[in-house]
Amino acid sequence: MKQLKVKTVFLKKIKPDVFLLGLDSNYLAKSAKPGQFLHVKVDDKATILRRPLSIHKIEKNLTYILFRTRGRGTKLLSECKKGDIFDVIGPLGNGFCVPRSTSHVQNILVAGGMGIAPLVFLAEKLAKIQNSKLKIQNLALLGAKSKKEVLAEGELKKLGFKVNIATDDGSRGYKGSVVDLLKNLLSAIDCELPTSIYACGPKEMFYEIKKVLEKYPQIETQVSFEQFMGCGLGICYGCAIETKEGYKKVCKDGPVFDLKIV
Repeated sequence: MKQLKVKTVFLKKIKPDVFLLGLDSNYLAKSAKPGQFLHVKVDDKATILRRPLSIHKIEKNLTYILFRTRGRGTKLLSECKKGDIFDVIGPLGNGFCVPRSTSHVQNILVAGGMGIAPLVFLAEKLAKIQNSKLKIQNLALLGAKSKKEVLAEGELKKLGFKVNIATDDGSRGYKGSVVDLLKNLLSAIDCELPTSIYACGPKEMFYEIKKVLEKYPQIETQVSFEQFMGCGLGICYGCAIETKEGYKKVCKDGPVFDLKIV
């Protein structure tokens, strides 16, 4: 982890309120792990706290951030220009535990809305270690309010993932929640094979996933929390959550946790 001055080299509007930001930093690109985040100082005058932003993907020296405009900080971030310099601390947090090989494991990504943000970077890592000789396909379940809000479908397909979509209004794919889609999927596949689930989204989604997995105690599940943060360094306790192992700080102990302790 370092505090860096990082140059903006790319900003693209993906949806009316969703943006992809590219930052040039060899250090971040080489040291970041899936599930980690950056703490970005947006503007000294307009905002006080830094903004925690998941690392979306890595390409050569570029670190990409996928974010939705929700308040003043992210609105300002969406208006930055190529060449703008940001003060960044990162990479921060404990990310996903990625196996060295997935030769006998079926991987399922579950994204609720903007929960897709950290999962593409993870998908890149899983795709690299997937044993191409086996007929086990990586799966991704994407949840959104409507078909207009589905994110990163193309990126995941390019990485070899089979993508299934759930929309609240039924305008694309399964009509209902992404957790219901997961429930249906698990009943249709061979869960006796070693299976790993990686999820990100609202914390309420994790509790619903936990209920579904009561029938499948053998499935290993890691979840990445979306949580308000103050310092991002584990000092202020502003992001603490209650777990079976006591209170944990999302910024330092997480943001990724084993679902069994949540």
